Order: sequence, then C-alpha cells, then structure tokens
Amino acid sequence: MKREFVILLILFSVFLAIGCTGNKAGQPLTGEPSATPAETPTTATSAETPAVSAGVKKIEVAIQGFAFNPSSITISPGDTVKWTNLDSATHDVVGTDFSSGSLKKGDSYEHTFAKTDTYNYRCSFHPSMQGTIIVKA
Repeated sequence: MKREFVILLILFSVFLAIGCTGNKAGQPLTGEPSATPAETPTTATSAETPAVSAGVKKIEVAIQGFAFNPSSITISPGDTVKWTNLDSATHDVVGTDFSSGSLKKGDSYEHTFAKTDTYNYRCSFHPSMQGTIIVKA
C-alpha cells in the first residue's frame, strides 16, 4: 500500500511539474537556472527516499510503458534529472557520460548535468526506449 502511494505521489508530481511549466504544446520543458551549478555524484536510490535539496532544480522523468516520459527535456546547467522506474520490467538509463545500472520497479536514479550540451540516452535492455536531455545556459 505504501509503495502504491509513493508511486502515485511521484506520478502526481510529474504531472504537476509538467502542468506548472506554462509551456505551449510541442515545446520542450525548460528548467530554471540553479543557484549553484555544482556537479553532484550520481547515485541510484529507492523511490521511497525523499528527494528535496535546497537550490537544486530537479526534473522528474517517469519510466513507464517501456518509454521515458517526457522523452525530451531542456534544462539549465546544474539541474538534476531523476528517472523513476514505474514498470514491472527492469530498465536502465545509459548515456555517454552517465549510467544508472539496473533499475527495478520503484528504483530511481539521479544525475546532475553541469555542462551545456545535448545528451542522448537509452535503456540498454530495450533499445527502442530513448530520450534526450538538452542543457542550455
């Protein structure tokens, strides 16, 4: 019951974050600049771990239905992206400069993007699952 509540809370947060951006349909989501664009280590965490850090913009990406949602986002240097696996299948998040390792249902992975660039990533278990992070100053 607690796990379902946490998953529901994560989904609600993702939809709320998408709805609060005020972007027009078809435009990528844009993060706000972080107060301190410092690189933080990447770690895999449980979905039940609170993820609130002062001064860090965190963008949620749901792994659900064998897809990354949203599949493309635009953020600022120093922003953190958090992927959470909501599928029963094991997935991972693999980019050129980052890798989550295996994520079972409910597991999360975070990575802070320090440099402006375009980062393509995928699930190595399911090659059709692909996503893009665009980091703009």
